[in-house]
Amino acid sequence: MRILAGEFKYKKVNYIKDKNLRPTRSIVRKSFFDTIQSIVKGSVFLDLFAGVGSVGLEAASRGAEEVIFVDKSYRSIDIIKRNIESMGNVSKFRLIHTNAFKFLDNSLVRSVDLVYVDAPYDFEINIFLKDFFSKINKNAVVCVEHAKDSRLDDRFLDFSKIKNRNFGKNSLDYFEVENE
Repeated sequence: MRILAGEFKYKKVNYIKDKNLRPTRSIVRKSFFDTIQSIVKGSVFLDLFAGVGSVGLEAASRGAEEVIFVDKSYRSIDIIKRNIESMGNVSKFRLIHTNAFKFLDNSLVRSVDLVYVDAPYDFEINIFLKDFFSKINKNAVVCVEHAKDSRLDDRFLDFSKIKNRNFGKNSLDYFEVENE
């Protein structure tokens, strides 16, 4: 797996084959970044349930000012550390080892502009998102990757689903506060 575009284009992203890790496929990453390309530069980007960090690394490569990786797995944290070091520009990265619910109490959650949520498919994502959207910056754009056969709510507080894209067994749902 490699970074697709930007400063780190073609750099390798390390990962391990593990039934608990699902690195985001290139076609999904490309579609996501094609959708948000006009707002990624200069953003504070949150890669939540970061796994190997491929989405956050891609965001950094494409101009995000700061990238925050959050994952509770020691293995994932170790892989992300190695991936960050291989990119060379470590100052724009922040790595947080905690579970997603605990991260909601971190003040950083209110500072992010762009969020990619890729929870395990057996995770109670709708329950989490209700809490998450109550704490996040109201100007943020949030993308949730999930199994196509699982249904996300269309609205969480002020945030509404604005786009859906399917990729085989995966779906991406985009949320933002709609201007009135």
